[in-house]
Amino acid sequence: MHQLDIYIEENCLGCDYTRDLASEVQEAFPELEVRIFDLTRPNIIKPDCVFAVPTYLLDGSRLWVGNPGIGEITKRLKILLCWT
Repeated sequence: MHQLDIYIEENCLGCDYTRDLASEVQEAFPELEVRIFDLTRPNIIKPDCVFAVPTYLLDGSRLWVGNPGIGEITKRLKILLCWT
């Protein structure tokens, strides 16, 4: 199973949209595990490749910094996950 980890912060202006986008991605790709990590919470470890929020990691590799549009993320995930 592939994993999409999304790093946000509580005071991030675009992170409300990030949460909505994560829900849409989860619906479009039910076999993809989508997880959101709020870096303002205790015990959340920030990977070295995360330097801004929101940041999207697919299987541990940085996919986006900032929010993509739903069409953009859907298209790219279909290619990367070899889904049609």
